[in-house]
Amino acid sequence: MLTSNIVMPMGVVNGSARREQTRLTRRRILDAATAEFVSKGYHGATITAIARRAEVAPQTVYFVFHNKPELISAVIDDAVLGVDATPPEASAWWEEMRAAATAADALVAFVQGAAPLLERAAFVSVVLKAGSLADTEVQAIQDKHDRMQEAGYRQVIDTVAAKGPLRADLTPATATDALLLLCGDSTYVQLRHDRQWTQAQIVAFLTRVVVDSLLDDPSR
Repeated sequence: MLTSNIVMPMGVVNGSARREQTRLTRRRILDAATAEFVSKGYHGATITAIARRAEVAPQTVYFVFHNKPELISAVIDDAVLGVDATPPEASAWWEEMRAAATAADALVAFVQGAAPLLERAAFVSVVLKAGSLADTEVQAIQDKHDRMQEAGYRQVIDTVAAKGPLRADLTPATATDALLLLCGDSTYVQLRHDRQWTQAQIVAFLTRVVVDSLLDDPSR
């Protein structure tokens, strides 16, 4: 059996341990904040309650995220990117959409790939939107999130339109609007939470509706 005689300097070991502890603390705070925001809303959630759920001191939450607007901004970013911090455009399902042979196949790949992202982010996004009504800092975060989502959905439409024609009464801009409505956060939350649909039911429904609503010939 091969063995190693390499001994890591104590400073390197301690530094690595501190970084891991910092990462775990940040993870606990994000998970706790997500749960508090979703259950109590932006204004109902408090730093004290988030800290209690994360099993850290309130001062630790402030040290890591500084204030509540910055915290919910980090929460929505974390929900969109996932634990591996991968942007949608760099994900495997996005590449599958780009490589699809037909416009219909590209839309199917998008709906199926975006579903886990919506499961993570839609509820927090709805909380963010409600919180933005009475807080200008949160409104700025909401506006940024909306712009990024619209830009991403426009990329989807451009990819789809390059593979097959959109419906004659749709422009790329209005097709993007339709996709934002059909596969948007509010629609997902209404079906998932209010109507108690499963994620599989939502994916099956949206796959049919999106293809039929956006494409000139859904069979292509």
